[in-house]
Amino acid sequence: MIRFRTLCVAGSPARGSHTRALVAHVGRLLERRGSETSLADLAELGLPPSHPDHYWSAEPHPVARAREFIDAVRASDALVLGTPVYHSGYSGLLKSAVDLLPRDAFEGRAVALVSHAGGPRGSAGACEQLRQVVKALGGWAVPLQVSTVTADFTGDTTGDLAGDFTGGRRTLDEAGPVHARCEELADQLAAFTRAMRGAGAPGDRAEGRANGRAGVAA
Repeated sequence: MIRFRTLCVAGSPARGSHTRALVAHVGRLLERRGSETSLADLAELGLPPSHPDHYWSAEPHPVARAREFIDAVRASDALVLGTPVYHSGYSGLLKSAVDLLPRDAFEGRAVALVSHAGGPRGSAGACEQLRQVVKALGGWAVPLQVSTVTADFTGDTTGDLAGDFTGGRRTLDEAGPVHARCEELADQLAAFTRAMRGAGAPGDRAEGRANGRAGVAA
């Protein structure tokens, strides 16, 4: 079985967010499918805001945390992008993080898209917006996407939910209807990533690069 590396990005500014729990859930499912999976929680990374001077420059970003995030994306074979839904769109924090990346950052990579909304299921639009972003960065968003609401989660939501990749005590309800969609999403991402790896992209090209996971919770 071809193993692969996935970077899961939680794009909520809130620590211990539902978005983090959703992204972590998909990450655990990918681990069962042979992925080495890391979590980049933007609420914890403290990335600098994007700026045109850096966007167009060929020089490495002057801020170490930004370079580490960019390197982590470059070292991945696949990505999961997760966002809360604000005014029917994806978060500004995720937008700023994506704008730190070079224009070919997702080239040859499959990307899974997930979102969380506090109200009725209206978060599909945020994922559709992210599809355009993935395409602009050279990636391929898998067909299925997953959207959640608060009722899809179980567990104690008090206390410190930051920490390891399990995402604390807030978890997606595996008895609920969304879990099966997450399983299917993980299947799609794993299948397409392995197919792309078999074609010589992008993990083979990533060999020899720094894996860039410093500062990214494993």
